[in-house]
Amino acid sequence: MTAITRRILLASVLVAGSPALAQQPQRPAPAPADPVAALRAFYAKPGRASVNPFLTPRLRRLYTEQQARSCRTGDVLPGLDFGFACGCQDSDDDYHTRNVYRLVSRDERRAKVAVAVKVFASETEVRTITFDLALENGRWLIDDVAGSDEPAWVLSQLLQMRE
Repeated sequence: MTAITRRILLASVLVAGSPALAQQPQRPAPAPADPVAALRAFYAKPGRASVNPFLTPRLRRLYTEQQARSCRTGDVLPGLDFGFACGCQDSDDDYHTRNVYRLVSRDERRAKVAVAVKVFASETEVRTITFDLALENGRWLIDDVAGSDEPAWVLSQLLQMRE
């Protein structure tokens, strides 16, 4: 063993065994993204961009199946015949800039966020859309959506409706 190799080995042993270095605080693992931030990103996507990257695999499958049925028949199928993000068929192009987000609940794997949506700037009516989110692979994804309008609706149920 050469003198340089012995010095490097000795230095490594000293550094590894140093109490001062051993007591250095460990950096915490980065926290998963904020569920509210995930919804802000969802609403900020370009209007015609796919919703699929924001959905859990279960909801993505239901959504894709409903779209395929609609394309096959050429008819508006029962169920989802409106934009679930606003609970509407028509809106201002920039309605999402007026959204107000409120974290309702959150644990390690699930979160619920209520979004107050004002579809038209000239109206006083505000709709509440509630998102159930699931943490999957470090990302918050939309697992279901519910509207409190009359009649109240749940996205996963609408996507499974037949005739």
